[in-house]
Amino acid sequence: MPVTGKSSLVFFIGGILRRLFLLISVTCLILLVSCSQKNHIEDLKETIVSLEQDLDSFQQEYKKREQNQLKNLQIVHDSVQAGEGLFQVLNRMGINDEQRRKIVLSIQDSVELSVLKVGQRFYAAKDSAQTVHIFRYEANPATIHLLFLNSESSTFEYKLVSKPLVKKQSVFEGVLESGSTLNGLLFQVGIPGRMVGIVSGVLQCKVAFQQAQPGDRFRILLEESFYQDSIWISGKVLYAEFEGRTVGHHEAFRYEDPDPKSTYNAHYTASGEALIFDGLRYPLDRLHITSSFGSRIHPITGVRASHNGVDYGSPRGAPVYAVAEGTVITSGFDQYSGNKIAIRHRDNSTSWYLHLDKRNVSAGTRVAPRQVIGRVGNTGRSTGPHLHFGFTNSSGKWINPLTKTMIATPKLEGTRLARLQVQVEEIKKELALTEAQEPQKASDSLDVNVRMRVLP
Repeated sequence: MPVTGKSSLVFFIGGILRRLFLLISVTCLILLVSCSQKNHIEDLKETIVSLEQDLDSFQQEYKKREQNQLKNLQIVHDSVQAGEGLFQVLNRMGINDEQRRKIVLSIQDSVELSVLKVGQRFYAAKDSAQTVHIFRYEANPATIHLLFLNSESSTFEYKLVSKPLVKKQSVFEGVLESGSTLNGLLFQVGIPGRMVGIVSGVLQCKVAFQQAQPGDRFRILLEESFYQDSIWISGKVLYAEFEGRTVGHHEAFRYEDPDPKSTYNAHYTASGEALIFDGLRYPLDRLHITSSFGSRIHPITGVRASHNGVDYGSPRGAPVYAVAEGTVITSGFDQYSGNKIAIRHRDNSTSWYLHLDKRNVSAGTRVAPRQVIGRVGNTGRSTGPHLHFGFTNSSGKWINPLTKTMIATPKLEGTRLARLQVQVEEIKKELALTEAQEPQKASDSLDVNVRMRVLP
């Protein structure tokens, strides 16, 4: 709709409103001066009714013109491809630099632009001058983000359309069977993949799943939102528990900070220890274990001794990588270890790399996961090119690198720890309420039960 047309409509309605206000004011004055002048009052009432009809006609005309305007807009759309963000999609949709910037600025506080998924679609309604008037992003069937161009300010106004959702809590409880894994069982009972990944990542911070055995038990509390009672929209893991004969008993609780975008929103033990898994990378591109962790006959001395690491056979000169972020605390040489590097990580554990041909980092250097720190060699007391890879825990005790788990952040403290402890008690109450429901078999072929309740 042309600006001049819109201006004339605004002028028209303004005139009507001014006339209506004047007549109502006159009516009030007449009533105050003389209650007997009924004829004048009736005439005014008829005039007011006529003006109201004019208003209705105006609204209908305005709506018609708005609809005609929309008919003249061109609808374009495109979807996210691998490795892309919103900016690249908007570029392909033919949206100019200025409007791309305004769209991103207008929507970034309401949409997690860093977690867009491949295939998610965006729509824009453009006029003949290629100006975007309406922008639409449907994050899921129940959540629609809209931007409307304000023609006067040339800025976008944001509106969120949220359709009603049903919230449910579910407790899944089961036992590992011979040949089964926790991940496999959770997938088989229909838990969405992203939530399975959260459960796995959280528990890996404490549980060395290589040592899990048949009969080990797990329990998980999920809170999920559904559209039309069946379409999965979102979910979160409130609680995860694993108990095994070898790995012991471990619990994880979801902590929610007042700031929904806080990096502290994650899972913790009841005492506040962070369970944010920072998976170990491999120290080599190809792994061939030639000697495991534990007691062995030393290949040079012939004496049985403890082997405090894992030996990987590898060609001389192959790159050696840091297995996690950390700070180099040792970069040197001795007659037994040859060229060696030690890296202290955020959970105060230390990774060790021995018998290197070359060292690429010095003490005090900050290293990133998969950063090349040296080259495989045959230095020190060694029978051939290989990497001796070891780990010590925060107390300096040697541990099996193959069972090492990594925690990315430190414990909660102060007000956040106090808030966590309150939330732990709330989660325990929610767990008890859901567990009070009648159990159902999650699968006919698996030893997994589920209890479910709809939240008020």
